[in-house]
Amino acid sequence: MRTSRIAVTAAAVVAGLTLSACGGDDSTTNADNASSSSPSSPPAEERTESAPAEQPEGESGEAGSPEAEAPDQGSAGQGSGGAGTKPERCHTDDLKITATAATISGDETETVAVELMNKSGRACSIKGFAGVNLLSSEGAIPATRRDQTDGGTVLKSGEPTYFGIFYKKNESGGSGVKIKGLVVTPPDEKKSVTLKWPGKPSLPITDSPETTVEIGPMGSVGQGQG
Repeated sequence: MRTSRIAVTAAAVVAGLTLSACGGDDSTTNADNASSSSPSSPPAEERTESAPAEQPEGESGEAGSPEAEAPDQGSAGQGSGGAGTKPERCHTDDLKITATAATISGDETETVAVELMNKSGRACSIKGFAGVNLLSSEGAIPATRRDQTDGGTVLKSGEPTYFGIFYKKNESGGSGVKIKGLVVTPPDEKKSVTLKWPGKPSLPITDSPETTVEIGPMGSVGQGQG
């Protein structure tokens, strides 16, 4: 039993020497091949240097990055009046609204000119038709829009625009429908102003479906001219 163990041990030593002598170079080559074929993690220094390249360019704050351009874009979008910036529309509180009689002698219809003066201290845009109601003894009389178009205008501070209210004369010989006041709402606004009616004191009473009060768009009359 002891002899067998010595023989096995001796055989193992011989086999090991044989493999070491014949395959020493191959084991080194295999180790090199295994090292080259398997992925290797970069050194800690290389991983640290590659991290900034993955960050968005905008974080550097250099010219041309989105963060560097953002302040300019924001100021242009606030209606600051820069090149290419459209002025905000005229709100009711931006306007001083007055009305005057503006009938031209010989006209078949009577005319009231409504002035809207920009008092805001900045430019504002205005376009379209105002809302108009005549307050009468028979209730509110809404005005009908004339078939006219308006391309819109920009009012500088202190600059006015005008539109016309056109109504039929009361030639019935009677008292007609008495007008007590005028309500005007600027285009695209909800807040109204109530004015004293500067025109004739009454409108004719009629059963005709034809409208008795019409309005034009902004700019449809000049300074008190129909």
